[in-house]
Amino acid sequence: MVRVWGPRALEVADSAFRPVRGERLARTDPGRPRVGRMGVGLGDEVVAVVVEGDPPEVEIQCHGGPSPVALVVEALVAAGAERRQPVAWIRHVARSRIAAEAEVDLARAPTVRSAEVLLDQSQGALEADARRLIALARDDPSATLDEVEALLRRARVGLRLVSGWRVVLAGRPNVGKSRLLNALAGFNRALVDPTPGTTRDVVAVRTAFDGWPVELADTAGLRTSEDAIEATGIARARTRQAEADLVVVVLDRSEPLTHADREVIEAFSGGLIVANKADLPPSWEPWAPQVLSISAQRGDGIEALAAAVAHRLVPEPQPPGAGVPFRSAHVRWLYEARGALNAGAVDAATRRLSEFLAHLPDPSRAHHGHRSEGEDDSD
Repeated sequence: MVRVWGPRALEVADSAFRPVRGERLARTDPGRPRVGRMGVGLGDEVVAVVVEGDPPEVEIQCHGGPSPVALVVEALVAAGAERRQPVAWIRHVARSRIAAEAEVDLARAPTVRSAEVLLDQSQGALEADARRLIALARDDPSATLDEVEALLRRARVGLRLVSGWRVVLAGRPNVGKSRLLNALAGFNRALVDPTPGTTRDVVAVRTAFDGWPVELADTAGLRTSEDAIEATGIARARTRQAEADLVVVVLDRSEPLTHADREVIEAFSGGLIVANKADLPPSWEPWAPQVLSISAQRGDGIEALAAAVAHRLVPEPQPPGAGVPFRSAHVRWLYEARGALNAGAVDAATRRLSEFLAHLPDPSRAHHGHRSEGEDDSD
């Protein structure tokens, strides 16, 4: 879809649009679909709709893929349009800073659950919370502080809605990390071989747990190695594990616990421990209910493990329609408001919270001419 807006939007779109039959696009009633072609040569067959407004705008629906979109956009640019990034259109129609930011992130949401949260923010959930806090601050600063703290807790989810959480599988060689990655991902992403040290580099896959986006990574088995390539892989594994939001410690239940196993458990004391190879005769029993017995080979316990990962990442999901800060600037404003409230500076806290409600200027009023907007653009 390509959107054309600005003072001469209809005029420019009309000059680039070749109707299959009937009158020109400029003489078409708003909302009536028109079939035609746009672009050099044969061009692309498109559907154009005049969108009522002052001035009117034009929406052009073309075939998918970069080539058809390029034909349409180039035809509009040749007619005098100025190409803009998608964010320019979003700011053109958004009522506020938060709504514009939410619309931008909504287009990038990797899962439906992320999209649902961002849709709530685009429809005013976070703005409503900010207004409520501003009204509450003068009457009850203590309650306002509690509400700010609640928003900061939700921000831990909001900041991951697009990028996702980072979950890393860790353990000594040959405990089944690669097979477990494949089982959790639902397809064979990592190479599986009984030879210890097969995984030499970080192997990552994008997936989701309970609807939350996650980058799941399999790393080289942790051990001392004189092999230069394997040693490099182990070093990269330690780096990725240090950056992870959650480390899943994988143990082999069919073999006695080794010194290397205990070192991994101690290194990631806050990790989620799983006892793999439950399809084989056990050599030891889990020492706590939190240690999950699974079989990556057979699939036993994989759903329970996925649920446990989701719970560790998002222990308290926000209710539908709740305000969720989702940009680092939102978090910065909230931290500053919290600091002001703790210092008793209610007016300063109110000013910081008011920045949530700052309106953006309409880009169509900042320049003369018109804009064409293609979804193939990125910002």
